[in-house]
Amino acid sequence: MKDVKETKARAARSSEPAAAERIDLNLLNVFDVVMTERHVTRAAERLEMTQSAVSNALNRLRTQFKDQLFVKSPKGVMPTPRALAMWPRVHQAMEELHAATHMDDMDVSESDLRFRISLGDLSAALLAPHLYRVLASHAAHTRLSFVPHDPAMAGARLMRGEVDFAIGLEPPRAAVVQGMPLWSTSYLIAGRKGHPLFDRPISLASFCESPQLAVNVLGEDDAPSPVDDALANRGLKRDVRFSVNQFSVAAPILRESDLIAVLPARLALTYSARGIIETRPLPFSIPDAVLYLTWHQRSNTLPSHQWLKQRLIEAATQLNIEAERELRKD
Repeated sequence: MKDVKETKARAARSSEPAAAERIDLNLLNVFDVVMTERHVTRAAERLEMTQSAVSNALNRLRTQFKDQLFVKSPKGVMPTPRALAMWPRVHQAMEELHAATHMDDMDVSESDLRFRISLGDLSAALLAPHLYRVLASHAAHTRLSFVPHDPAMAGARLMRGEVDFAIGLEPPRAAVVQGMPLWSTSYLIAGRKGHPLFDRPISLASFCESPQLAVNVLGEDDAPSPVDDALANRGLKRDVRFSVNQFSVAAPILRESDLIAVLPARLALTYSARGIIETRPLPFSIPDAVLYLTWHQRSNTLPSHQWLKQRLIEAATQLNIEAERELRKD
């Protein structure tokens, strides 16, 4: 009889859901707010919890996910790669749960809403089709405007209410500006179909010697460049012959020249699929580019802003799925 009971107990334990499936929603809410604030004390104030209670919640999450999740930084905490990867879906789930419990807050189909988003040409090209379909189907009276993105002014424009959201490479730097990583992308070498450089594996030396097109969005001589920084760390420099300030004009120039360019994989694969250019991997590594969605914290109580933020997250999620599919095919 004892053996039978032990067998049943083992079977019951083996049928229990995994730790991540049993996770407390309150813990996910703490994780979401700490990710938004990047500061345990501010998160505790927003959650109306003690700092020790937030720390205890984070420790439980670390145990369940077997990851540090957050590490201390001079200005608060920094998320680990695992936390960054988890957050978009966790945040989306928390927003959907909030929306489900506030169904009567807003009827977007009848609302006359106006939004302004600061973003670059690449982000606009990727997001615009999805957002237009959503607005046309569910919020026909809503008006959405894209405005040029200036990284140095993005935070100030959010604080002054000149834009509702900003999408760029810069994470939030002001306490009242909140944000989340929207998507990330690696880089590829791009050139015209039949480019002679693509006849053989591209070495670091041949890459540096090849005439290149560079995309300098800011148009400034000292603008940061992950490509040039990575080469400089190796004591190398590439041969930049032509520089533009928009990603959207890169492919037409490459198609009509012997220049090559380093482009975000998401954009390069889109043009490659259309037969405009070819792509090859870089002969050296550079960090992925991470784009952040940022907004002013006063918007957190506005259902209209929460609704649009959710649509932006959904669009980015779909883009991530499509990009992963294209990278696997490539």
